[in-house]
Amino acid sequence: MPRTRTIALAAAALAIAGAADASAAGKHRLVVRGDSTAISGPCDARGCPLVLDDGRFRGTPGDGDYTATFTLKVAKQFPNGEGGICAPLRGRITLGTGTPNRLALAVSGNSCQDGAGPLEGSSFTGLATFRVKHGTGRYRYARGSGVAVFTEDTAHHHRMTLIGRLAR
Repeated sequence: MPRTRTIALAAAALAIAGAADASAAGKHRLVVRGDSTAISGPCDARGCPLVLDDGRFRGTPGDGDYTATFTLKVAKQFPNGEGGICAPLRGRITLGTGTPNRLALAVSGNSCQDGAGPLEGSSFTGLATFRVKHGTGRYRYARGSGVAVFTEDTAHHHRMTLIGRLAR
């Protein structure tokens, strides 16, 4: 992906997070970065499943393990402007997997192939919004929202950045 495109995506994510910031009085920042392995499943009429395995996150409100499951709606794909494709992305991220303090996030956005060519040999960039679905333990009454940026390289290494607000 060209550097200017990456910078533009990051700027868009920060602008969206800043807009959410202005109306988020009394909330705490949520800034999380995570690394995992992306596992694609067989596609069907509903879409293509994508599972993030062995996820580890760090940031605010802490660090730990995470899991994620997404569906790429390939039936609703659209051009990425570079000869490749994009598709709507929907799913769920659970921060704190295996602990009593879990935070479940609903995610909705788009994932785009970087450039063109065969999908199997491509990297991908996704931009989405998230909202807190529910929490357990110290996040039992949590609510909040923000933006998510996802990147996946050709070796299926997945990186995640979440920026938003969280009220407990």
